[in-house]
Amino acid sequence: MDCLRSGFVVLMLLCISSGCSRTEVPASLYDAAGEVFVNEKPLESGTITFEPADGKGSVYSGQIQAGHFSVKTSAGQKRVSLTASRPSKNLGPDGKPMSEQYLPARYNAKTKLTAEVSPDGANAFEFKIKVEK
Repeated sequence: MDCLRSGFVVLMLLCISSGCSRTEVPASLYDAAGEVFVNEKPLESGTITFEPADGKGSVYSGQIQAGHFSVKTSAGQKRVSLTASRPSKNLGPDGKPMSEQYLPARYNAKTKLTAEVSPDGANAFEFKIKVEK
């Protein structure tokens, strides 16, 4: 009987503690799409990231293929970063070429690119960047 009572107490404590926990409701997500050009040519492949400009909230990313991207993201002012890699001249431990990030930091780690994602807007963006060869 004591085992049954102890089990019941544990079960009740679990129910109470789970009922008291706070769950964050995810924000509504909106489509953001567009194109990325590097030196006036579509970026072959890469990643685009939308991060809240104030640093508060979730970060959303998507793939860039043949210059086009489509991402679901929350509304608001966003800091946009672009990354793309290619094989480097350096070889890895397996003897194969390692990859290197070839877009300058001003488009990713130190980006100044922005976008305003609106709940009732088209959210179509075009990013034209320059990369020295």
